[in-house]
Amino acid sequence: MAIFAKIKEKIHLWKQHPVGKVLLNKYFIVGLIFLVWICFFDTNNVWQMFRSRRTLRSQQQQIEFYEREIQKMDRKLEQLQSERDSLEKFAREEYYYLQDGEEVYVIK
Repeated sequence: MAIFAKIKEKIHLWKQHPVGKVLLNKYFIVGLIFLVWICFFDTNNVWQMFRSRRTLRSQQQQIEFYEREIQKMDRKLEQLQSERDSLEKFAREEYYYLQDGEEVYVIK
């Protein structure tokens, strides 16, 4: 029982100090426990929120990249559909198409 008496006396001394009044206030203690629970133990904790933001940022960058690629492909498609010579050039360069009587040598 002597240990509890010493602890009780220490708490009483802390309650007389201005900082101790705030720290030992039951509302402050409950609020602190609530904040710790929300930040670390809840399913939507702070770490989960950071991971979600990082994933969202990465996915937004991917969306922007693919939108730029789609725009490039649309321009290329428009060019290929509008000019017969460009379509033939594209087919020869990309797929090694050839006309009758031609031979194609691929050098890399």
